[in-house]
Amino acid sequence: MIKTKAYFIVSAALFLFFCINNAGFAVQDTAVKSRYPDYAYEFTGRDKCENFNRRIFIFNSKFNKCIVRPINTVWASVMPKYGMERVQNFYTNMEFPIRLMGCLLQKDFKATKTESVRFLTNTTLGVGGLYDVAKTRFKIEPCNEDMEQVLAHYKVKQGPYIVLPIVASGNVRDIAGQVLDCPLNPTSYIIGPVAMIAKSISLVNKTTSMQSLFKAINYTYADPYEITKKLQGVEKYIKNTNLDREDVFKAKTATQEIVKINNIPDKPTDEISLRTNLKADIQLENYNPQCPLVDALRTSMFDDKSLTDPTWSELSVWNRSFSKKIKTSSVNIEPNHPNYKYRYILQKNKTSPLAIIYPSIGEGIMSYHSVVLGKMFYDAGYSVLIQGSTFQWEFVKSMPDKFRPGVPPNDAHYARIVTSKIINNLQSKNACTFNKKVLLGTSFGALTTLFVASQEETENTLGITKYISICPPVEIFFAQRQFDKYAQDWKNNPGDIKMRAAIVAEKVLQATQNVSDKKTGKKPECMPFTEDEAKLVIGFIMQQKLSDLVFTIEKSPTCKKCDFYKSINNMNFDDYVQKYIQKHNQDPLDIAQNKAYEQLNYDTSLYSLANFLQTNKDYKIYHALDDFFVNSDQLSWLKKQTDEKAVYFSNGSHLGFLYRKEFTDELKKDISLQNSTPKSIDKPKI
Repeated sequence: MIKTKAYFIVSAALFLFFCINNAGFAVQDTAVKSRYPDYAYEFTGRDKCENFNRRIFIFNSKFNKCIVRPINTVWASVMPKYGMERVQNFYTNMEFPIRLMGCLLQKDFKATKTESVRFLTNTTLGVGGLYDVAKTRFKIEPCNEDMEQVLAHYKVKQGPYIVLPIVASGNVRDIAGQVLDCPLNPTSYIIGPVAMIAKSISLVNKTTSMQSLFKAINYTYADPYEITKKLQGVEKYIKNTNLDREDVFKAKTATQEIVKINNIPDKPTDEISLRTNLKADIQLENYNPQCPLVDALRTSMFDDKSLTDPTWSELSVWNRSFSKKIKTSSVNIEPNHPNYKYRYILQKNKTSPLAIIYPSIGEGIMSYHSVVLGKMFYDAGYSVLIQGSTFQWEFVKSMPDKFRPGVPPNDAHYARIVTSKIINNLQSKNACTFNKKVLLGTSFGALTTLFVASQEETENTLGITKYISICPPVEIFFAQRQFDKYAQDWKNNPGDIKMRAAIVAEKVLQATQNVSDKKTGKKPECMPFTEDEAKLVIGFIMQQKLSDLVFTIEKSPTCKKCDFYKSINNMNFDDYVQKYIQKHNQDPLDIAQNKAYEQLNYDTSLYSLANFLQTNKDYKIYHALDDFFVNSDQLSWLKKQTDEKAVYFSNGSHLGFLYRKEFTDELKKDISLQNSTPKSIDKPKI
């Protein structure tokens, strides 16, 4: 025991010495100016040890997949979520000395009192800490202080980012704080077999709850290492600045001007006034719009509580939620390229129709919206096939080397090839035939859907009987320029980008935890973001998707240090079009005058589908009058071509109306199998 404590003390001393005497590793270095914030640099500093870190990160990922995850699966199948929560509460309560010392060393006596009251309350009324009575009954929020925050409080330099085998990752200061926490943890002083079992249970229980995040990172991002740095960095910053405390967070956001429902003027906004020549087909009563950018974030409210099983963890073999029932398979599209993965769930009735879902730009097969839409189709009697966006790194990885996404006619061609192979694969493996098929797409996937419909009208290779397009851009390049305009606006606003981004991250975390009231299921009346914060959110999401795509196109090495992210943080979507689609560089100011660009803009827009939109009757379009990826002229033109085949909502911006009952009711009518007869189709030829 003495040796263990000595190890902790010596290790901590070495870490502290390294931090204090290596000011060259401080984050205060001037960042390279770029179009978009480099969040990895802002929150973790220069990655001096990137080669080493990436190798250890890959080792840790494989170790987690082969060793830790199987153990977690067994634990999650033995212990229901209720029991796992009790175990976590018990160990959190036991770690009171860490929080107490963290508060005292920072001279935060208010937090010291709070944590002491919480400990006494939970130890007595909470049955030894199994229940967090202090929070649930007495509304006493925790102050999760530790030695990492103590070091940050006393301005210890954070040092370089380090990934250690199995045990830890973060900057040197973070790791030093974790080492200093160990002597303050009561479990460190318990020896013997019982102690080992107790510590093992605590570790397994904690890692089990993290597996869903690990899975999401590895399935969603082309470079899991880079996104992990960003997430860890912002998490540590929120913690070290106490933004996770309610009183501190309220103080930091007290002066923000968030448009709430009681502040909304009676007169329509200028944006809506510009579109008075358009009439909404469906009025969203009491929608209470804030602004188009913020309203677009309401798409997060489009959820379904039945998708998760509240009794068992996602890892558990007993989990019977809809999400867990969806299977994953793959098909080969191009020799010597990775197989393309897809997700599907089939009805027991082999003659059931098939719903095919194309998600928004950059979304993969794990898209939550695709799962929610899939559940709606499945409940209506459909088997469901979920594909990823053509403008997504996994899709590109499985395609021929020369494939460059972003040209809808070309994207639709390859999407049809992939869909055809998947359908043939499913029908062959399951001895079934999908006589009726519906294709639904959202955003960029909605634009791809309409181009697929146009191509299928003449070739009829997939046998799709209906197409549903939700918020398609009319001009893809216009939509990209809109995004570039909003995403690059972060530099025009005053304030520390780190603090602004951390506040937004904390708001996103709170919003995802409170999508709807747990008792009534009622959705919140408005989103807690300012317009500038909405730009940061949308900018981060879209830039990350572009980053993953270019990372894959360039085949950037994952184990070697490179300057890739310096260039990607200076690349916007117009740059992508010039470099990878136009294949030559031009001054962005001269692009509008370029005839080749104008022709490309026409070919990639819905204008090129005018004849199809006027004559075909097998499609349906949903849009919102205040969608910021289109303008009034485009919406007016689209309505003239489509007439009643396009339904416009009064509000909702870009996909911000998906959660509304008015939309879900209309969609359910569209996909209803009552009184529907499938068309005669040709055998797929692709």
